[in-house]
Amino acid sequence: MSDRKRDERIAIMLALLSQRGELQVRFLPKSLGVSGATVRRDLAVMEETGLIRRSYGKVVATRRGAELPVSLRHSQNTEAKRRIGALVSSLVPSRPLVVAMSGGSTVGFVAKSLATRPDLTVVTNGLDTAASLMVRQVVKVVVTGGTARSLSNDLVGKEAEKVLRSYRFDYAVVGADGISPEAGFTCHSKRGAEIDRIMLEQADHKVIVADSSKLGRVRQAKIADIGSVHTLVTDSHASAAMVAALRKVGVATTTVVIPASGSERGRAR
Repeated sequence: MSDRKRDERIAIMLALLSQRGELQVRFLPKSLGVSGATVRRDLAVMEETGLIRRSYGKVVATRRGAELPVSLRHSQNTEAKRRIGALVSSLVPSRPLVVAMSGGSTVGFVAKSLATRPDLTVVTNGLDTAASLMVRQVVKVVVTGGTARSLSNDLVGKEAEKVLRSYRFDYAVVGADGISPEAGFTCHSKRGAEIDRIMLEQADHKVIVADSSKLGRVRQAKIADIGSVHTLVTDSHASAAMVAALRKVGVATTTVVIPASGSERGRAR
């Protein structure tokens, strides 16, 4: 629980840094409701992982929009991701199917919702995705193999690509770090984008999952063009104009309602 609370505090600080550019350390204990010693420990973790730089009583982000460790992403927009996961699970028919699933925090919630489905075979490069599916020991899980990316706990490289190309999938469920009608679906990692692209290419039904904070963002690595994906599942905080633009180019955009009391609007990823 302490690690989860720490990750939530770090996510809050990163969101504030994204808005303000820098933070004064002396104000953080009151803002976060913790002691100065706790803030110092949190900042030490952030500095060790390369998220911030400290100097003269203030902190600044090393790179705005940089990829966060997946442990921190799990504490971002959790209610939206939980509901997205439940909706995607309802979209997958109850019959024997082979499904490709990527890594990532939002896909992880899809995995939790599918974990009771004995009719599924899931092929994934996501170590966290595989762990979530295996909890109930019901879903048949195939892990691709490959080289692990520590930031995302997923597997990339030629070995992973070869395994994915040996399958034909009924569904592919892939996460995205950025979604734009012009730039398409994007993510931070070029190697991760290649894996996601293969999953989508090998699938009859292509599904992207992303909470609304990803809409309008563009990351460095392209996964797919907007029109090549069948369905995007996001949450009701998504911009109506953005949703309309996506639908105009042929994406079936499905949103889940997030109550105001459950809204978690942190924007750091």
